[in-house]
Order: sequence, then structure tokens, then C-alpha cells
Amino acid sequence: MRKSMIIGTILALLILLIAVPAYTETGSLTGKKICLDPGHGGSDPGAVNEEYNLQQKDINLDVAYGLKALLEGDGATVVMTRTDDSSKSNNDRYTFCNNEQATILVSVHTNSTSDPTMDGSLALYFHNDDKVLAQAIYDVMYPYLRDTAPDLSKFTDFGLDRYASGVLLKSNMPAAMMEPLFMANPAEADWLTVTIHLVDAEGVVVLDGAGNPTPNPKCTYCRRAQIAQAIHDGILAYFAAEPTPEPGGAMHVSAIDMGYDQRGPNYVVYTKVAIVDKSGAVVPGATVYVGTTPPDGTTVSDAGTTGADGTVTFSVRSRQTGTYTSEVTDVTHASLTYNPTANVKTSESLTVP
Repeated sequence: MRKSMIIGTILALLILLIAVPAYTETGSLTGKKICLDPGHGGSDPGAVNEEYNLQQKDINLDVAYGLKALLEGDGATVVMTRTDDSSKSNNDRYTFCNNEQATILVSVHTNSTSDPTMDGSLALYFHNDDKVLAQAIYDVMYPYLRDTAPDLSKFTDFGLDRYASGVLLKSNMPAAMMEPLFMANPAEADWLTVTIHLVDAEGVVVLDGAGNPTPNPKCTYCRRAQIAQAIHDGILAYFAAEPTPEPGGAMHVSAIDMGYDQRGPNYVVYTKVAIVDKSGAVVPGATVYVGTTPPDGTTVSDAGTTGADGTVTFSVRSRQTGTYTSEVTDVTHASLTYNPTANVKTSESLTVP
């Protein structure tokens, strides 16, 4: 490591020791399910920095595991679209998060460019609720990583950009894709060589028999850990800004929307339910019970939890054509009571040709 980089590392560590993260409330994410999507993987390495033997897919997975541990420490349930060096399509990723009925989806990437002098943060979104999530994370992530960057003067505020990625387009929950910094920058790349967890010869996180990664003792506020901490703090800021329903208040169904996709010989019928309180504010964290009846008359029952936007989506796969009917049978919440008489509607039907 060059002398200038050693000095930069010492300065960054001093900044981190002085600056205490603003969001560290243990248990504040209880009841939230977060789907982490480590970008690339398997035959798709993403960006590659050969000089420092770095592949984006490895960095993304290592950071995602670090982020997972931080979020679980705050009470969140965390699932990941990949937990090893496997290839995943965009369809695999958003389908997994949708099936998990996650509250939010955060896709973890590492930026790169042909210009090695570039560095900085970027966040990507597509839908309006994606933008709210991306902005909340970015507003914390960018200054955190800027203030700990090897060269503060080169760490650029790229802000938010609308991006039609399949992961963002077809997720049922607010989703954001984070590009924390540029791995092509030599100083960043040098710092990124220190991993959060022990890795094998290929740079892939090594898991124990229980599927847990082993911490790397050499990572003391290493750059990858800084990325995980920055995104974590941004996620906490997002949920801290959520409106809190009035304890003891009432909630009801404000909308039920149905639709379908045809996939080969099968139809996938979707039912999206929205829950609000008596003032019309969205209600996250409500458990909704739905029964969907296909044309043959057999009812498929399911339950799911509303996300940050107060909605939850259910799906039924079938080869039958005809009328499908979905009915909300119950709604529960830790601090609100269900008032079905206030429902805008309790059931909805859809005819599949």
C-alpha cells in the first residue's frame, strides 16, 4: 500500500471513531422484512478491476452479508436473493422478493467506469415509492461515504437516477438499487481488498455449516463495512420517517386490485390489497388474510404483511380460465383494530379469458 493511502486510511478511521452513526436504535426494525439483492453473481461478474483482483459480484455479496447482520441486529427479518456465487436473472430476483412479501427491496451494487479518477455515490429507482426509499438511503449513504472517502474532493454527488431495471420494474414493494462508490478508482479499490468476512481463493464469502459467514478480523471499519453501515443507516432513516398509526385507532381496506400474467400454459392471478387508517394514512405492518377462489370453486387462502406503502400483493397460479374472486377475510395489526364496515370494498373479481 502506498504511503498516501496509509495516511488516507488513518484519517478515515479517525473520522469514523469521532462520528457516531445517527441511526442505531436496536429493535427499531422489528416486524419489517427486508429483501437484499447482491447484484450479479455466477457467470456474471459485473465490473472487474484486474489490478486489484476485484470482481463486483464478490464485493456485493460480502457487503450484503454485512448489511444483513446490521439489519438483523435492529430486529428486521432479512432474506437475500443469492447467498453464494450463483447466477440469478432479474426475474429470479424480483420473484423471490415478491414471494417473500418483503417490506422493501434493496439491491446492492458497486459502480465502475473507464475513468479511474471518478468516485462518488448514485442511487437508482423506477416507481414513485422506489424514489422515496432511494432518496432516504442516499441522503445518509452519500455523506457518510464522502466523509470517509480516500479523496473527499473527488467523491461526487451523482444523486438519483430513474432506471428501468427489471428488479425495480416488477417488484411489489418499494425497491432501490444502490451504487455506493467506484471500484475502478485505485484508492477505493485498494481499500476494497479488505473483506468483511473470510473469503475463498475466488473471493467468495465462506459459510459455515449453518450457512453463516465468518467475520474477517482484519476488517476494522474496512471500506466494505463502511458501505454496509451507510446503507443500513439509510434504511433506518427511511423507516424512521414512516407515519406511525395512532394506537388504538381503526383501519380498513381502501382498495383491492386484481390482474394476471400468462406464463406458458399457466395464469398467475395477482390480488393487491391496500390498508389505511381512519384518517386515510397508509398502514404498514398489517397482516391481511385473503381467500382467492378460481373458476373451479376451490379457495386458496393466504396471508401477508403490508409494506411501507400500506399494500400487500398475493398471487395464485392456475391453468383455469374464467372468473377469479378474491376476498379479504381479516386484517390484524399490533396497535390498530380492523373495521370491516369502513371497507371501500371487501372483495374483487377478475375474468381470465
